[in-house]
Amino acid sequence: MRQEEYIEKLISILLFLGLFLNLAFVYFAQERVFFTESTGINSLGSEKYLRILSVILIFLTTTVSVFKAKSQYHYSIYIAYLLLLIYICFNFYISGASFSNMTHFMDKKGVGTWICLGLIFVSYNDKRYLLFQKFVLFSIVYISLLSIYNIIDFGIGGWRMQAMSKYRIYAVNLVWLVPYAFLILKNNKKLKILRVYIMIIGIVVSLIIQTRSFLIIYVLTIIFDFINTKNKTQYTFALGIGFIGFTYLVLSTDVLSASYDLIVNRGTHDTRSEQLALFFSQLDFFEIITGKGYYASYFASNGEFSYVDNQWLFLLWWGGLIPCACYFYLSAIVPLKVIFITKMEYETKVECFVLIIWVLGLGGLAIFSTMSIDFFFFIISIMLGRVLYKYSLYKKHNDK
Repeated sequence: MRQEEYIEKLISILLFLGLFLNLAFVYFAQERVFFTESTGINSLGSEKYLRILSVILIFLTTTVSVFKAKSQYHYSIYIAYLLLLIYICFNFYISGASFSNMTHFMDKKGVGTWICLGLIFVSYNDKRYLLFQKFVLFSIVYISLLSIYNIIDFGIGGWRMQAMSKYRIYAVNLVWLVPYAFLILKNNKKLKILRVYIMIIGIVVSLIIQTRSFLIIYVLTIIFDFINTKNKTQYTFALGIGFIGFTYLVLSTDVLSASYDLIVNRGTHDTRSEQLALFFSQLDFFEIITGKGYYASYFASNGEFSYVDNQWLFLLWWGGLIPCACYFYLSAIVPLKVIFITKMEYETKVECFVLIIWVLGLGGLAIFSTMSIDFFFFIISIMLGRVLYKYSLYKKHNDK
């Protein structure tokens, strides 16, 4: 029994140390974006060691938890994860990428991202998951304070890319943390003010970087919250007052008013159709079966590109059908099964809602959202792990 407790404590210590370091790196990542925009130099400084250490701790966490959690998760979860990881390692190797090159290894098309996906196996422990929920709240407050400091110190800049250089990393992390925290706090009367605050800061930062897709996610979150509210009349009234107050804040504040004008001027401007048309015109059907590998790229009139703004298509293109199908099974199929086959408690509804938004986000709803070694991916993976664990409990109960 003591050994079991020791292993559980070890997993928790490694996990939260890794998460705290990666959260701290969020600041340096955002400052690096600003430095790159200002100087044209795109390379990490000594802060890279902070990220390296955080990822090493996450690797250790997943290594221990994969073995420790073997009795907690349904065998199909293990098969999907291991098949995904093995195939990506094989694809990575035969495409000529180097396991010893950390730039390759930790890239979005590297192996490191998919080792980190192993965080799905830490979520079976109730006490750890409760601590994780508190950590999410802490993370939002931390990122929000950094955002507020930038608003005071920097403003928003004169055009969208200048705003992105100071807020993009913050906005992407907030859009995946805020909906979960906002909804989880629904029945916590003591933290109502915090719940409203985090939603406002998420919307404000998304407005500053003029990202329509993020604003849509916040609107969907409010709609979900409304549907799960018993007293809809009171909610509608409070929402109306809040909308009027927020509109007044936007129109009477130079910074937010400028952002609002810019996002309205963007209108329905299509920013992706041309990219996708070029991508499909150079796509070989065989490549989406086997995966084109680490050096996958296509050409446009303004150069060579190794990315596309649809993460499912991107994974299918460089990784192949097997990894894409495995990750889709874990992140989409299982959560949908949980929705339809179980009597969900409110917390599970929230987790499934966030995962549905995540799946849609990867399909193009949320720009800059990728499977990566970024902080928000760790958070999403742990949430996903909780749903996979609940699915496993259901299967275990019904298979008896």
